Amino acid sequence: MNGIKRFLKGIVTLFFPNTCLGCGEIIDEGEFFCDCCFEMLESCSLDKQCIKCGLSKKHCECKYKSFSFSGITAPFYNEGRAQRAMYTYKFRKRIYISDFFAKRISLAVKYSFHGIRFDGICYVPLSGKSLRKRGFNQSREIAYRMSEILGIPLIEEQLGCRKKKYSQHLMPKNKRFENVKGVYYPKKPCHGTVLLVDDIKTTGATLDECTKQLLKSGADAVYCAAGLISH
Repeated sequence: MNGIKRFLKGIVTLFFPNTCLGCGEIIDEGEFFCDCCFEMLESCSLDKQCIKCGLSKKHCECKYKSFSFSGITAPFYNEGRAQRAMYTYKFRKRIYISDFFAKRISLAVKYSFHGIRFDGICYVPLSGKSLRKRGFNQSREIAYRMSEILGIPLIEEQLGCRKKKYSQHLMPKNKRFENVKGVYYPKKPCHGTVLLVDDIKTTGATLDECTKQLLKSGADAVYCAAGLISH
């Protein structure tokens, strides 16, 4: 039986080889990037990030914005190879890529939030329509894997999501906070310190609104983690 499985796997690999998410070069099974693309990923300098807003200290926006979450971290900037990998994951349904982002975000959490004990990990929900269209919640898949890596209990369906009036990515940045008001809501009580996971932090509007609902439902503090962050 094992011989047959190896043979079938070899056939699949022959016709559908594993390729680099950055350049498309054929790479070993279990890898996500070739060595060159991995080295050139648009990684955030965690030691130079503002913990509160997640941006570099040079671009810190805390003087202009006040977020409800206690801190945020992300391993990559929302550009180049990292962005391409995330979009492939989200829009081409390559769910296995969630493992790559979960591992990298978990490392960022360990570094940025060292010493903080989390009581649970939850994720930004999708509306029913978006979930049916996409087939999966990309943030939930990452959070599920992070729960295993970090040893933090996963809180399923902590938040619900109503359909937005307008798609968030189509809205001007200065309108995004208003666009998500009333969209998210708590589905059950929450407690302790919570880690909230999303795929991309652009303006922080979605994470901020979700944080408000978690605090409203009983959380003591909320920290956020995303795969990509815009700057």
